[in-house]
Amino acid sequence: MALSKEQEKWLKEINYVSDKEKLKKMPKELLTEEFWLEVVWKNDWMMQSVPEALKTEVFCLAAVQKRGLALASVPEALKTESLCLTAVQQIGNAMQYVPEALKTEAVCLAAVRQDGYELRLVPEALKTEAICFAAVQKTGDALEYVPEGLKTEALCIEAMRHSRVSFHPIYRGGMGMQAQPPDTHPLQLVPEELRTEAVCLAAVQNDSGALRFVPEAMKTEAFYIAAMQRNGSALSFVPDALKTEAVCIAAVKQFSPAMQYVPKDKIGAVKAAQDFTSGSGGSGYGINLIMIRSAISSGSGTSGYGIELISGKGTALSKEQAEEFLFEVVRKDGSMLQFFPEEWKTDAICLAAVQRLGWALQFVPEEWKTEAACLAAVKQDGLALQFVPEALKTEALCLIAVQQYGNALQYVPETLRTEAMCLTALQEQRHGSLLKYFPEALKTEAVCLTAVQKFGYSLQYVPEAFKTEALCLAAVKQNASAVHYIPKALMTGDFEAMIRSVISSGSGGSGYGVGLISK
Repeated sequence: MALSKEQEKWLKEINYVSDKEKLKKMPKELLTEEFWLEVVWKNDWMMQSVPEALKTEVFCLAAVQKRGLALASVPEALKTESLCLTAVQQIGNAMQYVPEALKTEAVCLAAVRQDGYELRLVPEALKTEAICFAAVQKTGDALEYVPEGLKTEALCIEAMRHSRVSFHPIYRGGMGMQAQPPDTHPLQLVPEELRTEAVCLAAVQNDSGALRFVPEAMKTEAFYIAAMQRNGSALSFVPDALKTEAVCIAAVKQFSPAMQYVPKDKIGAVKAAQDFTSGSGGSGYGINLIMIRSAISSGSGTSGYGIELISGKGTALSKEQAEEFLFEVVRKDGSMLQFFPEEWKTDAICLAAVQRLGWALQFVPEEWKTEAACLAAVKQDGLALQFVPEALKTEALCLIAVQQYGNALQYVPETLRTEAMCLTALQEQRHGSLLKYFPEALKTEAVCLTAVQKFGYSLQYVPEAFKTEALCLAAVKQNASAVHYIPKALMTGDFEAMIRSVISSGSGGSGYGVGLISK
């Protein structure tokens, strides 16, 4: 029900907790449930001023849907798993007001997906691989709260990819900023035995300053080249003695402003390399994907690395130049991998292809379907999970897949379809109703609430025991047609009037008008 003009006038005056004195001056007939809800939506801390008699299950759910921190003033007796889940979905920090008994896997997962640091409030018994993975994906620094036994290479890679950025060298000099990089980095949270090349490269790709914390034994020319290919600005942290032509060329190609960090005696070689790869040099080459696809599929590029195919002037290229060319091809279009002869498909080229296009994983030879390649594929396209070998379908990898595309749940092994996994899938589904495919044991109140909030008509698949007023109202608000699945026993008195109001006002997401409810 809309507020009256007089209520709206008073509402404009209420902004802070200190304004609660103004509420005492209001005519009591204006202090309706709708007015109080608007007040809470303006400031969650005003929930403490709401009369206890008005704090019903429906009111509290509506309050935390827009203001999760209002959970702080919800009566303990009304704090259900569903209500707490809704609150932390709105803001992860509401986790501090969730009773320990209600910190379920679903609630904890939702909280860390909003704010990775909330992992610190997750009970140790609930710190599963899935929850820890979700936490570091949101906030890499949350690695600090991950139990040592759950720190795998894959998890550490994700943490490095999403950790805070400590320093950007591009802001020095020309921008007039002389900020010094900090003395710490999230890479230091990674156990020494897990500071692998893959983990360190992920850290450098996200933050060039991480190069300072890479183990000294790993800092070879090959590593530096790989690092520069991911983040050219990191050249500023490479010792001059190790700034070889190859390292500098890789850095400037990835990030042209890195030229300012190239030693004077290497500038000529770097510029010459730029001319070659851009096609402006006499032996340069361009990339015409249509011509390449035609040439490869016709078999005209089957000798070696396809020298005739990739040289723009008919000039033979070295093996290194040919490999670089093939990288450029799949970086531009991962689907081109399907036209490559098997001998061209190296580990690195396959990885580059799936990073560009996840479903290209189906064209990757089984020997190159590594954990890294599969992880990259499902991060780009969750449905690529169907091409991942069963042995590599871990809880963490499947979670990433359904986070990217909820409907990938159909490719998750039955044993890994936990409440947390299903809840994540529901939140990220793009069509249909996944709830109908859930085993009855997984249709918890929390999962059902999430389902109807996403797609209201999922109410038809909700067990009768969970069809509460709050859940049914949430379903109708998302899609008015859900009214057909509300138990007749609930459609009486004030609740029926509330449902009619939602539909007639058009606030049901796909409202069909009052004709939905027979009079």
